[in-house]
Amino acid sequence: MKSLLYLAVLLAGCVEHKDGLTGTQSIEVAIVAPTSVGSVNVRLPDSQRDVTVDLTAKDADGEVDTSFTATIRVYAQFLGTLTPRLDQTPLATIQMTNGVANDATITLPDSVLGPTTLWFDNGTGFGPDYMHGLVTGTSPTLWFRDPYITDLQRPRDEMAVDALSLTPLTDKQIAVSDSRYGDDGRLVVTSVFAQGYTVSDVQCGPGGAPPCTAAAYDHVMVFTFSAARDQSRRPLEVGDLVERFNGGLSEFNGLTEVGFPRTFVPVKLDPDTGLPVLDPQTGLEVVAPDTNPARLPAPVRVDPATWFGPLSTGNGVINFERNEAGAIEIVNAKVCPIDDDYTTYKQWKLDPAGASGSCGRDVINVITQGTDFSTDPTTLAGRVLPRVVGILRPVNIGSFNVWIMYPRGASDIQL
Repeated sequence: MKSLLYLAVLLAGCVEHKDGLTGTQSIEVAIVAPTSVGSVNVRLPDSQRDVTVDLTAKDADGEVDTSFTATIRVYAQFLGTLTPRLDQTPLATIQMTNGVANDATITLPDSVLGPTTLWFDNGTGFGPDYMHGLVTGTSPTLWFRDPYITDLQRPRDEMAVDALSLTPLTDKQIAVSDSRYGDDGRLVVTSVFAQGYTVSDVQCGPGGAPPCTAAAYDHVMVFTFSAARDQSRRPLEVGDLVERFNGGLSEFNGLTEVGFPRTFVPVKLDPDTGLPVLDPQTGLEVVAPDTNPARLPAPVRVDPATWFGPLSTGNGVINFERNEAGAIEIVNAKVCPIDDDYTTYKQWKLDPAGASGSCGRDVINVITQGTDFSTDPTTLAGRVLPRVVGILRPVNIGSFNVWIMYPRGASDIQL
């Protein structure tokens, strides 16, 4: 017993002592301007893009570390990811000297939306030469507005080489719950396909009454992998009003898609509590769909004289990007000879130039497979069709561009 007690005392004395923490441990960030960072219910205006900060290096005791002098990189964390990546050129750099940097102004790009935290560190290098920073700091949350559909679609520069294949919010986690048109705006389902649907931000009359219109970049494709359904598992319908949708934003061969989504339509509310009514069998919300196809915006007419022009004109193929996932129409288009694209992809072609068209490069592909359009396209070759309407989807891979229309049914094709 004595030997065990002696051993316990001996072991208790075997304590390893290490030196305490030294040097700069963190960067304290104080926002000087704007004087209010906003809140979940009060968002900063779009014009508020300059943020002024004071930075202070703090040591292990929470005191100012005057020995710290370094160049600090600035990034923005919003919508689920950091922008830009840590190994890329930062939004700004700030020189800290003797442990401080005062009144440093950072200009945030327009694409910074939603609750946003600024990230500061002393990393070095770029790309494969990047070395992560050992000293970091974060700002209080800045509350910018949530994105509209147009923010998901509009490229940084309409004449840039990536204008057809990349948007500023690519790879972000997005949630859209408002129309950019305010109280009279609505989010409306404009087409439903086997693996998704398209939704448009439309400007309607007072209180959302039709007719409604849409502008450039007001449409987006929501890819649901299987039948498109709302929060109660009810299949979505053309004309459905959408209260909000969310998911991950990606580019698939030039098509902007919202993937792994959830879609919410209006629900029935308990008149006493104001809370959603739940189905006693499933526990899901009881939906009260507001379905009105009259809210669908009119299709945009393709101008064959301009739409196939280069990006550099500012009014060429960018028109396809402006109307991606929206309805377009072609009038008096010639059906081109059926080729291998129909055998392989079920795509037949229209030349918007009409009877005089050569069916060369400036054509638009059409897919009617899976709709109630029962006419065999091979019987239409050489005919001029008075009017064809369809939802526009691109395939853009480098300099390879294909424009595809998806008519929603036989009523979209006038023979």
